[in-house]
Amino acid sequence: MISKHVSYKEGIHSNTAVRRGIENVPNDEQLENMKTIAEEVFEPLREWVGGPIKINSFFRCPKLNKAIG
Repeated sequence: MISKHVSYKEGIHSNTAVRRGIENVPNDEQLENMKTIAEEVFEPLREWVGGPIKINSFFRCPKLNKAIG
């Protein structure tokens, strides 16, 4: 888990990456940034909404970002 309700797997999942065989893995600095965003943005948003939120395209490595455009 990168925060109370956001999993690492959820943060890096991409159907495009799976389909194209792209390894979508953050480096240490990017992972720390993901943790900060999860704690400071997604967790308060989840609390405000009052339940789970769906996260899309949380992290994209450069190769995946280029593939998506």
